[in-house]
Amino acid sequence: MKQFSIRQQVAWLTLIPLFIMAVSLEAFFLHGRFSDLDQNLLERGRSIARQLASSSEYGVFSNNQVFLQHIVNGVLLQPDVRGVIVLNPSLETLVNAGEFSLTPQSVFADLSLAASDYLAGQTNLEQAAAGEEINLLTPVRSNEESVWIYQPIIPIQITLDDLLQIPLDDLTQIAPNNLNNKKPVTTQKIGAVIVEMSKRRIEETKMRMLRVTVAITSLLLGLFFYLVYLGSRSITHPIGKLSDAVQAIGRGNLATRISLQTHVSELNTLAQGMNDMTAQLQQEHATMQRRVEEATQALLVKKEEAEHANHDKSHFLAVASHDLRQPLHALGLYVAELQRKVSNAEQRHLVDQVERSIEALSTLLNALLDISKLDAGAVIPQMQTCAVDAMLGRIAADYQMLASVKNIRLIVRPCAGYVTSDPLLLERILANLVSNAIRYTYQNGSVMIACRRRGDFLRIEVRDNGVGISKADQGNIFREFFQLVQPQLDAGKGLGLGLAIVDRLVKLLGHRIELRSAPGKGSVFALEVPIVSNADRSPAAAEQVSANLNQEVEKSLLAGKKLLIVDDDAAVLTSTTGILTSWGCQVSAAASVAQVEQFLRDGMKWDLIVSDYQLGNNTNGIEVIDLVRQHQNQQIPCILISGDTSPTVLKLASVSGHYLLHKPVRPAKFRSLIEHLLEDNARKIEAESD
Repeated sequence: MKQFSIRQQVAWLTLIPLFIMAVSLEAFFLHGRFSDLDQNLLERGRSIARQLASSSEYGVFSNNQVFLQHIVNGVLLQPDVRGVIVLNPSLETLVNAGEFSLTPQSVFADLSLAASDYLAGQTNLEQAAAGEEINLLTPVRSNEESVWIYQPIIPIQITLDDLLQIPLDDLTQIAPNNLNNKKPVTTQKIGAVIVEMSKRRIEETKMRMLRVTVAITSLLLGLFFYLVYLGSRSITHPIGKLSDAVQAIGRGNLATRISLQTHVSELNTLAQGMNDMTAQLQQEHATMQRRVEEATQALLVKKEEAEHANHDKSHFLAVASHDLRQPLHALGLYVAELQRKVSNAEQRHLVDQVERSIEALSTLLNALLDISKLDAGAVIPQMQTCAVDAMLGRIAADYQMLASVKNIRLIVRPCAGYVTSDPLLLERILANLVSNAIRYTYQNGSVMIACRRRGDFLRIEVRDNGVGISKADQGNIFREFFQLVQPQLDAGKGLGLGLAIVDRLVKLLGHRIELRSAPGKGSVFALEVPIVSNADRSPAAAEQVSANLNQEVEKSLLAGKKLLIVDDDAAVLTSTTGILTSWGCQVSAAASVAQVEQFLRDGMKWDLIVSDYQLGNNTNGIEVIDLVRQHQNQQIPCILISGDTSPTVLKLASVSGHYLLHKPVRPAKFRSLIEHLLEDNARKIEAESD
């Protein structure tokens, strides 16, 4: 919708009524004036026609054409007279003068016919007797150029005064030329005159009057418009300045002040009020700005304190990670070796309880350290093509036993799709979701893992018919240590860190997770991962490693294998040596680089190297591995084990191409990786020999 300024609206509201009134009055007065001009022309034409008819009576009667021509020529000199014709009683032309705009025949026929009724009739003697003027009708014809007046020539026999002296009863029986004889009186024409009056002069007068009137009206309207403009400007100009000031204030320029020079007191009051309001706003804004700056400074101080505290926490966790993982790792290996040696049922039960305690402690430590690593940005995703079927198959195999214990049906409906993600992190997300679903599902319930395609994304859903989550709790389940209060479920249901890790991993990978749940009706966690089109169908190397890490090999492949174990922690070195020896390996244990060098000088060779990353004396496991490989001149399989989860160690291990395990390492996983590396190395040697 088009908008108008105040000045325009004032101008329109003022000028439109004035314009309508001026045009109306002008049209009214011009119409009256034009009518007067037309009427004057007609009256002059009738007067000229009557005078000519009266003057021509004798000439027509005596057929004196010279006399008539002289009279006609005199009439032609009158203004606006264009043509004159004198007719005899037979409507034949006696004399004429001037030029007619139409042919005389057409004019004669038309006008004589129009006047025939009157000319054939008699005069109203009753009007004459009553002293009234006799109105002898004069036929008139006109067009855009001229006016024609037809005037009959009537002989004058008696005067009106004479007629008034005769009684009314006898008037109709007396002839006008012989009153004493009382003969009937009739009025008979003896001829006629036709006068054509030209309209050109009055039309020119009309146009001149119209032009003068329009010019004067336009001048007056222009003058009035200018006066309206000046009057409105005294109002609109201050309002415009007020509008500009309000816009400037709205943009944050509170130093704006309004200076008006107007005689309108209301506008002056408004300007002063706005100045006072702006000054108050500026003062309050300055106060608020000062408070914001103080609060910002305080927040910066608190932020720096929080960053220092977070740095200290990260440093503490890094140190604690190594120090805690070392004995926990050794303890796990000792327990695994102890399980193989005890035979008494009571002792085995006791060892199983110790193993479960170690596993719970390891799970808690890993979860806490995972949270720390994710918050510190130490985890860098390796995006690649992942096969969803194989991943869901491994998850189903891992959690089938746990679901069976609670008599829960674990249903997997995968789809043959490939997605782009970090396979290890994506599998960790799905594993946490499945574990959480089994944990919060009642016995005899069901948990389903299903896939469906949504455009360019694969939607992986984990569904359960468990306890469900209320709307109030759905915003808190991704927080650390938050757990649903469900006393009817197992009290040892978890630590409240699984979904917190899921939330951080989803954000790290750039995926999207959605939750739908209702109390008593179960929950649906839906993860959307981008689909890879025309992907390579061969599994990625990382997925092969993950699969091998989660498989237990029943048949021992380690018998007789020579392994080098390097660790500066005596407990870890002893426990690792013991478990490997129990698996049938021939172990060479070294607590330092010097011992490794001594082994090499003694000519010892190994099939695989297991080394701690931090060995003291500014030496690390990567240097030990490089030393052994250079001495044996072959790429011996190796495993780095470290309690340090910092991104530096991850990056160094990735660049060097070594497999890195974080302490504590589960014995089954440790054994599975060793067997995989030995088998892979054997295949390479066989291929090279062929």
